[in-house]
Amino acid sequence: MATKSSRTSTTFARHVAPFAPLALAVAMNAVPASTGGNAAVSENVTPDNVTAVRCEENIADFQACHENYPTGCSAAAGYDPYLNYLKNLTPSPGAGVNFLAQSDFDNLNTNTPSDLGQGNNHADYKEQLANLGEGRQFGVIGYLYYYQATGAESSNCELTGPDAEGGNVDFHIGIGFDSDLAAKVDGRAKPAAALKKQLQQNSVIVEMTPHYRAQFHANDWTLANLKPALGHKVRVIGQLLVDSEHNKPADNCALEDKTAHCWRYSIWELHPVTVFEYCQDDSCTQGSDNWIPIGGTASAGNPSSGDNSGDSTGGEAGAGRRPRGTTRTATPRSDSAARP
Repeated sequence: MATKSSRTSTTFARHVAPFAPLALAVAMNAVPASTGGNAAVSENVTPDNVTAVRCEENIADFQACHENYPTGCSAAAGYDPYLNYLKNLTPSPGAGVNFLAQSDFDNLNTNTPSDLGQGNNHADYKEQLANLGEGRQFGVIGYLYYYQATGAESSNCELTGPDAEGGNVDFHIGIGFDSDLAAKVDGRAKPAAALKKQLQQNSVIVEMTPHYRAQFHANDWTLANLKPALGHKVRVIGQLLVDSEHNKPADNCALEDKTAHCWRYSIWELHPVTVFEYCQDDSCTQGSDNWIPIGGTASAGNPSSGDNSGDSTGGEAGAGRRPRGTTRTATPRSDSAARP
C-alpha cells in the first residue's frame, strides 16, 4: 500500500510543515467551471453521477470526444470517472489566485491519503481533497524543464495524433524550482539520460488539455510556442488537481517506497492550465508586468522585449538572471520517461 511522502533530497532543501487546508481554501476564490461541448450531454453530468464508459468506434477527434464523453472513455471502461471529470473541466482563468511554492507541494504530498488511487476511489476523498484545494485555481512560478505531447489517455478517449503537434492529446509540461538545474536545459530534444531523469523527478506537472487549448488558445498554445520558454522562468495558473492514478511507487517520487525510476515530484498538478506565461530574461517577479504569454510578444519598453526566440536559463522564483547569448529550440518529445 502506498504511504504518505516523507523524503529528503540533495537537489532541494525541503521542510514539511503542517498543512493548513482551511486557511488555504479560504484564501482562494472558487472559479466556476463547465464541461463545454454538447449541452444535452453536459447539463446532465454532475460530479455525483459521472460514470466510466466504453468508447464507441471511430471517434473523430478531441472535439467529438469531449462533446459526447464528459469523462472520456476507454476500451474497457476501467478508469476513474470522477478524476477524468475534473481533468476535462474548462474553468475560466482565475483572478487573485494564490501561488504555490515547492514547500506547498511538499505539504500537499504529506496530506495526500495514502490509499488514494486504489480502485478508482478519487470520489471517496473528494471533500478531503477539496479542503486541500483541489478544484480551485492556483499559480506556480518556476522554470520550464521539459514538455511533450502525451500519448493515448482515457480522459481524451484514448485518441492520439493525427498531427505531430498533438492536437488530440494533452501537453504534459514539467515545471521545476531549481535554478542550477534549469540552467542545464539547453534545448536538446533528448538530454542525457541522467539529466532527463533528474528533470522529471524534480518536476511538478501542468497539463494543457486539447479542448481547453481549442476553446481559448487555438493559435497560441502550441508546442512550437513553448520553445522560447524552455529553461526560462514561467508563471502558470490552473486548476489544482491530484492525479490519483499515479499514486504508486513507480510514478510518484513523493512516496517513501518510491522506485528509482519514479518520474514526477508530486501527483498534485495544475490541470487544466488556464494561464501560461514566461519571462525572457528571468527578471520577472510574481506581480511584474514583463511576463510574455505563450505565443505572444513582449510589449514596447518591456524589460523582456526583444528577440522572442528565447534562451534556456534558470533562476529561483523572483531572482533575475542575465539572458544567454545563444538561442535554443526544442522539438516535441514523446520519450517514455516523461510520461503523462
